[in-house]
Amino acid sequence: MDAGATVRTLAPFRRFTHSACSMQQRLGWLLGVLLCVGSGPAWAQTQVETGVERDVNRYEWIGGLQLQQQLGAWTMEARNRFISEAFLLFDNQLSFRDENQLRWAVGRPFSSITSARLRGHTAWYSQNSVFTQEALAGLRVQPSPAVWVEPALGFAWDQRPGVVDANGNVPLRLDVGPAYGVRTVAMPEPQGGYQLQLTGEATQHLISPRRGHVVRLQGVGARELDGFRIGATVGFAGVRRDTYQAISFLNRGEAGRASESIEATTSDTLLASVDAQIPLSPRLQLTSTLNVQGNNRLVQTKRAPSDALFFDTDFTRRAFDIDAALLYQTPRLTARIGIQAGAEVEERTLANRADLPPTQAAQKANLLQQADYDRGFTTLSGSLLLNVGRRITINASGATSLLRHDTPDINPDDRDEVFHNGQLGLRYQISPVLSADVRLLGNYYHTIYLKASRSAENNVLRALRLRPALTWQPSPQTRVRFGSTVRATYTVDDFVLPGRRAADQSARELRYEVEAEHAFDDRLRLRFDGSLSDLRLGRFLNDSFAEIPFDTLRTYAAWIRLEVQGAVTAEVGLRAFIRTDFSRAATVRYLRADAEGVILVDEEGNTLLTSISRPGLERIEQIGPTCSLAWPMRRGSVLRFDGWLNIQHVRNRLYGELPEASADRIREAARRGRFTLFPNFALSAIWRL
Repeated sequence: MDAGATVRTLAPFRRFTHSACSMQQRLGWLLGVLLCVGSGPAWAQTQVETGVERDVNRYEWIGGLQLQQQLGAWTMEARNRFISEAFLLFDNQLSFRDENQLRWAVGRPFSSITSARLRGHTAWYSQNSVFTQEALAGLRVQPSPAVWVEPALGFAWDQRPGVVDANGNVPLRLDVGPAYGVRTVAMPEPQGGYQLQLTGEATQHLISPRRGHVVRLQGVGARELDGFRIGATVGFAGVRRDTYQAISFLNRGEAGRASESIEATTSDTLLASVDAQIPLSPRLQLTSTLNVQGNNRLVQTKRAPSDALFFDTDFTRRAFDIDAALLYQTPRLTARIGIQAGAEVEERTLANRADLPPTQAAQKANLLQQADYDRGFTTLSGSLLLNVGRRITINASGATSLLRHDTPDINPDDRDEVFHNGQLGLRYQISPVLSADVRLLGNYYHTIYLKASRSAENNVLRALRLRPALTWQPSPQTRVRFGSTVRATYTVDDFVLPGRRAADQSARELRYEVEAEHAFDDRLRLRFDGSLSDLRLGRFLNDSFAEIPFDTLRTYAAWIRLEVQGAVTAEVGLRAFIRTDFSRAATVRYLRADAEGVILVDEEGNTLLTSISRPGLERIEQIGPTCSLAWPMRRGSVLRFDGWLNIQHVRNRLYGELPEASADRIREAARRGRFTLFPNFALSAIWRL
């Protein structure tokens, strides 16, 4: 893609966002009017965030505003966040996604315990043409610095798409109505080691013919005494959202609003947790946590004709988990052993089953029941950190877990899972400038499906990794680290069905990594990162512990950069990447020719191309410069730019027989390959005014 094509494709984006920018300007003008009320400014804190980024085929624009200002007796707060994304698809077509969130509040005290409050929230989503806002005016009563209550009254506005009519048009439904709510906070001063905090918020929207509400309550309590601490948190959240839906798929042919109904989704969630820290001795401590969660979600159809067919669903979810651990600490040793257990249940039922025809009710109920499950798990874990003398440090950790996932008879996903993992590490300080560390990690994962229809998928996965490394630091300015990884992974099925070939697989990888940096002085620093990986995949023969290789993936990566620090921090570098891999269907485009070997052209004189696909080796080469710039300014403002140019060259080597007449042209096109240019950049700025 050339630069001119990019500019041309972005032109529709400017036209598309003109109306959106107009709406943002109107919102900004309204906010500016509110901020200009009052006498002279007493104090103001303003932060503006802007940014633009291109990453291959994605463009992103970000705008943000945080404002706190006092004008005379008035106090204003505002927070706005705007995100616009454009995805460059085939044929230079752009797909957009824009979102904007604005929250604002204005207040003025009337007396020592009362004050007026104005607040609002505006949200806009371009993909589904949703535009919602609310504005509330309230009176805050604050009898003490730790307690206040704020009832409010106002209006709500909601615009969103309706149901497609008989002509294929999607109308926009605009619903406006009153809104009211209340907020409260209680945070008394700690007394006798007790700490309490209560917060609550509720808002109701009567945007006829729809309804909406949001309720949030939270209570936090804690008690601390002589190292003993116990805390508890209880929270509740209730939400209702109404959307327009078709009455049913049987009635979509009806024209007009008669074919619309309202789908009301009500979700109530209750959360509770208790945690405790109990010192058993100066070196031994017991910690425990209990979490409980419950959720009810009811989906109902409102304003539908009595003879219409619809399904109301009821979803319930219950979950809890408990974690207990013993922690032992000394100057040389830290050890922890713990147990975690929990359970979770999900059920879905038809809320209006009694009002439905028996046959259709049974079908829908069976469909909902397929997603039901209940599961339980138990995990034992432990860790150890030991300092042996001044040079040797040993660390080890491990865990074993058992999961049971039960489903109804209609769902074949009923299974048990066993998981073990552990790691052992050793670090040795060979000299003041040289240290070595080695880590050994292992995993074991066994999945067992209990129903016969999926029992052939039972398998065992085993993985083992060895990661030695050396670190050389002859001076505070120079550091070099060399590491390697040897990894082996084997996946084996529990059994093979008669007449089928075993699908056991193996993956073995050898990887080297180098990290180096050197500071020439306080301002100039050189960094280098490099890696080499050789990954070999194959069919695994478990009985003889052998493999039949079928693919080898090699990757090489390097990145060198020079950094200059000062009033402005700048960095320039070069990054390279090479990958070779086997492709089962490598595609090569080559010049088309007639039977005599003459290259064919179209009416405009352009050469004609054709393509061929064969198994072969694919080599991807990428190289390009990188740069970054960070400029800190006054009052904490920051300007940052990151750029990286990626020049990609893809070549192929095809295997197998090629058409004799075109073989030379195909091989030449495969060796020549194809070039692609990816200019990427990110520019961001934070302005604190």
